[in-house]
Formats: sequence, C-alpha cells, structure tokens
Amino acid sequence: MPVVSDDLIPVLSAYALLIGVVLYAIRHPDAGRPAERVAGWGPRLRLIAITVGGGYASFLAIVLVFHVWIAGQRGALVSALRGGAFLCAVTAGAFVLGSAIERGRR
Repeated sequence: MPVVSDDLIPVLSAYALLIGVVLYAIRHPDAGRPAERVAGWGPRLRLIAITVGGGYASFLAIVLVFHVWIAGQRGALVSALRGGAFLCAVTAGAFVLGSAIERGRR
C-alpha cells in the first residue's frame, strides 16, 4: 500500500518526534537556554553557526529519509543540498542582522 509508506509513516514519525520534543521540554524547562546573554561577536557567531548548521543537517536528514529512502526520489537530495545552502545563507544573514540590531539597542 503506497499510502502507508508514502503518507502515514512520515506523518506518524514527525508527530512522534514532535511529541518527544514537547515531553522533553516539559520535563526540562531550562534545557538549552543559556544562563546569561552571549557577550561579544565571537561566541555569538559560533552560536549562529551551530544553530544554522544543525538546522541544515536536520533538513538534509529529513530529505534523505522521507524523499530519498521512503519515496525513492533520488534527485531530491541534490536539490535539497543547493536549496538548503541558500536558505542557510539567508538565515545566517538574518541572525547576524538581528544580532547587530539587538546589540545596537543596548
């Protein structure tokens, strides 16, 4: 049945992941939040790079599992590599701009 492998498995997997994240956040309300604000551009740029890089890796993992492995769309990964790199550049620029604006307000 293609409906189960093409639709049901990805939706249930994403839902199970979401539920896991929500349960973790409920049990650990301070997890992942820095105790203090990030001071200086060096640590801030490192934090931006980790955030954008982690998002890019997660995006590629989702494409690899759901489009390439389950749906068999081999060309999806190449497209995701290019499109995701563009989104990373835009996102990193937006984070840097937002950090500059925030820093200017203090």
